[in-house]
Amino acid sequence: MIGIIYYAYGAPKSLDDVTPYFSHIMNGKTPPPHVIENITAQFKKLGGVDPLAANTSRIAKGLEHALQQRLAQPVKVYNAYKHTEPYIPDVVNTMLEDGISTFITLPVNPIMSSGAAAFHDEVSALLASHDVTIISGQNWHLNTELLAVYKDRVHRAYEWISTEKRTHTHVLYTVHSQPINPERNELYVRQFSELAEAISKAAQIDNWHITYRSGHGKGDWLAPDVKEKIKTLHAEGAQGFITCELLSLSADIESYFEIGSECQKICEELQVDFAQAEFPGDSYDTIQALATIVESFILAQ
Repeated sequence: MIGIIYYAYGAPKSLDDVTPYFSHIMNGKTPPPHVIENITAQFKKLGGVDPLAANTSRIAKGLEHALQQRLAQPVKVYNAYKHTEPYIPDVVNTMLEDGISTFITLPVNPIMSSGAAAFHDEVSALLASHDVTIISGQNWHLNTELLAVYKDRVHRAYEWISTEKRTHTHVLYTVHSQPINPERNELYVRQFSELAEAISKAAQIDNWHITYRSGHGKGDWLAPDVKEKIKTLHAEGAQGFITCELLSLSADIESYFEIGSECQKICEELQVDFAQAEFPGDSYDTIQALATIVESFILAQ
């Protein structure tokens, strides 16, 4: 039986999960009360559930159904997270109990981040003593169907901008910044750049840039910062901006606000148009693209 582990960093399912989530990130240490209060307030600001938790759960169900229609072998898709339940080791044990003989690791990240790399390595280590097949789902960022999904999202956002401002509208692709380390950053930056360029070519966008978020103004982190880039381009005559996150198929709380309402506020202050490209999320086209990607991994064996 084939089993796919659909992985994300963490996905609290309740406000009660916020403290355990961040305690797990800090290796069991509970963050100070004021930190927890600020983080909880951010989650409450959503006005609904955590989008990453909701999306990854539905994607797993949809992907399992799509693959069952395509493959002759039985297949199951499991959610797993680094810092919230169900944790990766527990999911691997469940899969072994279920009789999975082929394990496919599939992160929510289309580009290879340090977290995605660690996920692949952890699963391989957990299964090292077992007679099973392991397929690491890597290098799928330029899949044709995935590019079509992103093209749709960027095109819809571009069409939202006022017609008279589109010529001077810029698309700002974003991922989480990282401390500058040329060796560790190389694959991350390269795949990010390749994906941004491929989407722009497909969507026929000329004015586009790769930018970073969540660097918190640290000078030794990857740049330019997306908010600073908006200000710089505006000074050069830009009249509209579109943000498009490429690190994850689904929004997490950090990216949800930073490239959404926070960038929108800057654009309102500058009196320019703004639109955020939708995340691929748990839509039909995303699930079909992921099914094609997984199918290609299996056929390549």
